[in-house]
Amino acid sequence: MLSLSINSTLMTMHPRSLLNTPGDGSVTGQAAYAASSRLEEGKTFRHILDNHHHSQGNDASDTSNRGIQGIPSELSGFTGEIVFVLLCSMGLFLFGVFLGDVLVNQLILPRVLHINESNTPWLVGSFLLANGVAVIIAGPIADLSDPKLLMTLAFGWLVIWNIVGVFSLRPQVAVLFFVARAMQGLAVGVLQATSMSLLGRVYTPGIRKNRMFSLMSAMTPVGFFIGCLKGGALAAHLSWNFAANAILCSICTIASIWCIPSFKSTDSTTLSLKIFDILGALCAAGGCGLVIFGLTQGAPSGWSPYTYSLIIMGLLFFGLFYLAEQRATRPLIDNRLWTAPGFTPLAISYFLGYGAYIGGWMFLAVRFFLSIQSKPPILVALYLTPNLISGIAATWIVSRTLHIFPGHWILAIGMLAFTMGPIFFLPQTPNTTYWALSMPGIFLVTFGPDMTFAAASIFITSSVPKSFQGSAGSLLITVQNISAAIVTAIADTIGERVRSGRSGYDLDLMSLRVIWWFSLGLSVLGAVVCVGFVRIPRAEEKEHVG
Repeated sequence: MLSLSINSTLMTMHPRSLLNTPGDGSVTGQAAYAASSRLEEGKTFRHILDNHHHSQGNDASDTSNRGIQGIPSELSGFTGEIVFVLLCSMGLFLFGVFLGDVLVNQLILPRVLHINESNTPWLVGSFLLANGVAVIIAGPIADLSDPKLLMTLAFGWLVIWNIVGVFSLRPQVAVLFFVARAMQGLAVGVLQATSMSLLGRVYTPGIRKNRMFSLMSAMTPVGFFIGCLKGGALAAHLSWNFAANAILCSICTIASIWCIPSFKSTDSTTLSLKIFDILGALCAAGGCGLVIFGLTQGAPSGWSPYTYSLIIMGLLFFGLFYLAEQRATRPLIDNRLWTAPGFTPLAISYFLGYGAYIGGWMFLAVRFFLSIQSKPPILVALYLTPNLISGIAATWIVSRTLHIFPGHWILAIGMLAFTMGPIFFLPQTPNTTYWALSMPGIFLVTFGPDMTFAAASIFITSSVPKSFQGSAGSLLITVQNISAAIVTAIADTIGERVRSGRSGYDLDLMSLRVIWWFSLGLSVLGAVVCVGFVRIPRAEEKEHVG
């Protein structure tokens, strides 16, 4: 830092003191010049030392003398920062865990609970429905309150309902299982939104924020792998899945109490829960809940009229949400985000790519291993090991390049990665070896969610003020939930049509292939939209939007 100050001082010295020497060559002139130089030199170095001494007390927040933001002043140090970021990443991590430990056991759970095949989608749907409703409301609440309290309560809520889940795996109380799953989704939604608010407040746009958001984005595929591995290992003792989750969430509850700093609202004189947009929150949550419920129940019920009615009602609620936001004193989402250059094509591109990945490939890839290739759950979990490896690799790449290359390049590469899943699974047969197609396909496709979430979340949270960070993050996660629900519903409908109304809910290989073609088409369309219309500048060190 001292050398940087010296260089800065030399660059700002008067040009004559650097270039003009006595032209007459006289001793008097040289002596005068030397004396003047020594005097200026003494003043300069006193100024340097004063600045250097002052910079020591502001090292964490000084961005003028360093390339990236220092450790935020709200955190105790580097170790505290790591624990803080890991706790904030637990929302996405647990989202993946709670999906993985159920998906890998999707053929076992219906037999244990004695439920009809038409109710099978609700093994995941109950979780996603509650998650979608919670995340919309939790983001704005976190922005207007102390998010530490929300996060601690969410972890504690998970402890309670995972303990309840231990006793829900019996046919007599099958409904309790779905309630426990919904409560998991509710708490995870709060964690996801609150984490975005916390990270968005603590880190200003720049390289350090890129790295922390990139680390967080890796947690969904990593969590999914851990969840599948845990679920596969405990397939014969399903209640221990909930017990293990309860233990993990207990640790997180204690850690959040000690390691997450308390944050008051960014402007206590104007921001409080008194100005929370209750009408807008109810309309948004109602719309999201009705749409996801109608889509989840659509294919299993043969698209009965009531499912159409639910979806239409959900869309009407979204219309009411739009009207409510126009009149709100403080809308849930900062209106500047809607008009930010490139936001609309980014949202469309992300919607298509993420929906194709979750609803059109990932769920069905697990089903392919279980039902078509008849692999045991633990082996299916091990098949997903590339998720862990490529998730970490993608995180490292994004954190090192987002400030070098424009963000839409990162997003476009992620969109192309989404196509790798269907491409490598379309030629598969019941006897195809894992190493030939499945392994490279799983490895490459995982770059998609990591790279796109990192690029999209950094762009969105950097486009709104500090007081809207949780709301902006909630919007991104809502896009994920709705896209997954819509594409899953369409995929299930396609599968049923291909099977020509044959009884049973399981999809055969032909159905899976048709769905994967559909997923591939969506991924390509998302990539085209991204390349053609999305423009995200390189990340720069700057302050939050005012």
